[in-house]
Amino acid sequence: MSSDLGQIYLGTVAIEPNRWGLAEPGGHPLTKVSEWLPTIADAGFDGLELWERHARSVPEDEFEALLASEIPIRILSCYTSWDEPDDADRAETAAWIERVGAQGVKFNVGSDPESIADYTERLRRFEAEVPYGARLLCECHFGTVAEDPNVARDMFDSIADADRLGAIVHVHPMARDEWSEPLGVLGDRVRHVHVQVAEVPQPTSAAELSEVLRPAAEAISTASPEATWTIEFSHGMWGFGRDNAEFDNPAYILQSAHRDLEALRAAL
Repeated sequence: MSSDLGQIYLGTVAIEPNRWGLAEPGGHPLTKVSEWLPTIADAGFDGLELWERHARSVPEDEFEALLASEIPIRILSCYTSWDEPDDADRAETAAWIERVGAQGVKFNVGSDPESIADYTERLRRFEAEVPYGARLLCECHFGTVAEDPNVARDMFDSIADADRLGAIVHVHPMARDEWSEPLGVLGDRVRHVHVQVAEVPQPTSAAELSEVLRPAAEAISTASPEATWTIEFSHGMWGFGRDNAEFDNPAYILQSAHRDLEALRAAL
């Protein structure tokens, strides 16, 4: 299993106005990520956490441009259902991990506490489909059964070790503490971190933001030195679909994300 410890990625979901189907029905992507790759590379990101539909739901020339880029796709971020008993879509996601050359896949389990045994068995089968050398990364997201770190630990321990199956925690300092309890239970199972600082306006300096991020960054990197990081949401993302045109574009969001990257590097 390869190690990219300390690397910081850009989540392409941050620059996608239709990530939750808010801009147009169907949830298809509107942003051509390839057009923004030079900006992302110039900012100094180590790779992409690519929203799955930015690969699976784009024309072939766009997909080829992503593969040809100098900035690598490190994680494929998928949203396939874990409440669906049929494994077909999850198996298709596993095939796309190999197709994009990702070293990891982000996924979410379901929310029904009565289905934990079912989710565990589906995860066991999914793990068998994911290419060797890619790490499975479960987002311990509120609203899913993995929000309880004890449930997540029991699921993971029954399937694979931390080099194969890790947890994602969230650093969301302006909203809630989503990382300390999972870190205390899961320890070095925490192999990836989503940083969400959309509430921090651009006039806030990287130095100021780094002080906000430092307690979480230091605690997580101490407990799990192998952890990688994604700037998932940055200031301006909530402008999509609204009247404020200043915010309603990937260029503005990437300016924020560049600041967030500098702040996180300083905090680490």
